Amino acid sequence: MSSSGKNDSDASVESLIALFPIAFPTPIPSTHPNLISSKDLQREDDLLRNATSFRQWWTTIQSTRDDLSVLQRASTSQHTEGVNAALGQLGSPVAKSALERLTYLYESGLAQFPTSYKLWKSYLHSRMGFVLGRAIKPKRAGGRKKFPDMREALEDEDLDALTYENPLDGVVGWTEWRALVGVFERALMWLPNVSCSSKSLFVCTNIPHFKRCPEFG
Repeated sequence: MSSSGKNDSDASVESLIALFPIAFPTPIPSTHPNLISSKDLQREDDLLRNATSFRQWWTTIQSTRDDLSVLQRASTSQHTEGVNAALGQLGSPVAKSALERLTYLYESGLAQFPTSYKLWKSYLHSRMGFVLGRAIKPKRAGGRKKFPDMREALEDEDLDALTYENPLDGVVGWTEWRALVGVFERALMWLPNVSCSSKSLFVCTNIPHFKRCPEFG
């Protein structure tokens, strides 16, 4: 390969790496002017007036998440096949915006309800979906037990989420992976037994080797 070709390749990778992290620091309106549109003003007002209502936060977040999922499914990427493979679920501007908006809402909700297992679990699964990709549940021979004991149920949950499709590349998006690990660490600080799903993050084959980074020793 020529020196020129090598430089072009390096520049391309560097430009992709520069896109991340998206969800750290937490996006807020003062740093992300497009985070809240005019149609979101009523939602923001309702949340401010009902800041201590978990039901208000939960309904708002889930409704927003559903709406953004529809937009993501309808969106298309303008990148090449190779770039799309590297960017995973974050290959379109719509997906990037969705991650920013959901991170803002979840973090705002957790500021009000930091010990909510339900909210943390939903947040973790949402962030994992953007980074690890779509979870593929393996088919099981013989089906499941109707009333499994707690240990078996937790093991099943881990096994069900070990395979992912179209993840964010661990080199291009390593700062986004690192940010996701940070969210898990915060969740475990508030709720030590928050979920066994954290195992799914660390067994994913695309996770970067954080030990190579100074911040992780």
